[in-house]
Amino acid sequence: MSQTPVSEATVPVLIAGGGLSGLSTALFLALHGVRPLVVEKHPGTSVVMKARGQYPHTMEALRIGGVADRIVAASPGGTGSFYMALADTLAGPVLRGIMTQGEMSMSHVSPEGWGMASQERTEVILADRARELGADLAFGTELVSFAQDADGVTALLRETATGAEREVRAGWLVAADGRHSPVRRALGVGTHGRGRIGEVFRVFFDADMSGSLAHLEGGVAEGDRFALFHLLQPVPGVFYTTDVPGRYGYIRGMTKDRPDFSGYSDEQCAELVRTGLGMPDLELTVTGAGGTEIVCEVADRFSVGRVHLIGDAAKVVPAPGGLGGNTAVMDGFYLAWKLALAARGLAGPGLPASHDAERRPVADMIAEQQFANTVERLGPDLDDGTAAAPVSPVTQVFGYRCAEGGAVVREPGDEGEPLEDPTAPTGRPGSRAPYVPLDSGGSTTALFGHGFVLLAGADGAAWEAAAANASLRLGIRISVHRAGGWEKTYGVTSSGAALVRPDRFVAWRAADDRDPAGLEFALRTVLDRPAG
Repeated sequence: MSQTPVSEATVPVLIAGGGLSGLSTALFLALHGVRPLVVEKHPGTSVVMKARGQYPHTMEALRIGGVADRIVAASPGGTGSFYMALADTLAGPVLRGIMTQGEMSMSHVSPEGWGMASQERTEVILADRARELGADLAFGTELVSFAQDADGVTALLRETATGAEREVRAGWLVAADGRHSPVRRALGVGTHGRGRIGEVFRVFFDADMSGSLAHLEGGVAEGDRFALFHLLQPVPGVFYTTDVPGRYGYIRGMTKDRPDFSGYSDEQCAELVRTGLGMPDLELTVTGAGGTEIVCEVADRFSVGRVHLIGDAAKVVPAPGGLGGNTAVMDGFYLAWKLALAARGLAGPGLPASHDAERRPVADMIAEQQFANTVERLGPDLDDGTAAAPVSPVTQVFGYRCAEGGAVVREPGDEGEPLEDPTAPTGRPGSRAPYVPLDSGGSTTALFGHGFVLLAGADGAAWEAAAANASLRLGIRISVHRAGGWEKTYGVTSSGAALVRPDRFVAWRAADDRDPAGLEFALRTVLDRPAG
């Protein structure tokens, strides 16, 4: 039975949902000096085997958050190395390596490598770090209802174990409450996309696979390296390793009208695995099985007033491609700095509102790319000719740009292209700040993440005074780094400058030092603080 709400409390940001996106948001809000409250109805982080793997752009963010080394340590064998291939059966032949010989290395655009930690381990790491930084995590607590007004959000929370309720007043509400997001539905926000595209049947099993995997290098058979096979015969399916030695997963390939396996006995599930792997004599013990609906949809809006959608509340995508969980983490990284500045009174409402314009186009792209991957790897019979042309993974994560409405100062002639080739970066505002190793050591990327950074050319002494003046007038800390060697890549001269946001995107640039006052104008534009 519900109890009478206790007295109202106040928090700067309330986060509904304690999965990858919610915990990432909490970590980065706390890193930027704002202590959020996370409420999660479950008693703790996920214990279900779900997503795995961290792209280099995600590892960059996790490095900023202070957990990159923990993520690598939590990866199989303590390494980001992995093996993925397309094959007829597990016994072979391998038709095409997907990520087997370093094809997915992104060292030319990032100083970080891959992580291969599972979602269940990653969530624990994010939660621990968020607490270390001062975030308040309330597991076993659910968001019952909320109402927003011009000044904030009033939320009713309930402890799931006792039914005790309390009201919380928050400056902003972040909906990280999953695919069926009650917050999104309460806002009346619909979704678009392909919707339900099919269902797969997943079986977890224990077996001695050391002999079957012995031909793979890098400790796959010993559990020191993650491996995943997309199998084509006799039916499409997926085999993969897990964090538990001797435990594996098998996913029966997807079709629009998947037969109902829900009533299958353990022996019937075991036979599905044997048939799918092409190993009729394999001895195995089924540890779990069930169907999973595959959905491809994106919310029509990511921001409504003081409420912002992230993670699966904002978009749900098929797994092939691995950017579902990565995007969930990055949603938090990209939104947190905006909310932190707004919560500290240093930004106007336009800055957090830019979340929709900057993140929804990315979600649309990833949804279509991973649908195309799904058609190729799991459901060839779904190919109706509408799948998107492939975009390389490195371009998806390092080459996308902020569209119209983003918190940047766009330049004349910029047509707002959603992507650019990260191997030939332009340095334009709205693009990711290019990775350039510096003569003095380190790289441009290593300078970013904790606040605004002004890169000034070797002859750009005037920018130091301009930054000091803008910082004083706006109350914003600006780190100035003068160096040579990066200017050409960023499209400026040796007396020019580039302003980089805390999320590593170029906000503005000046080809030379003829108008130092342009820096303050740029900051006011990004922060939604018009002169007055």
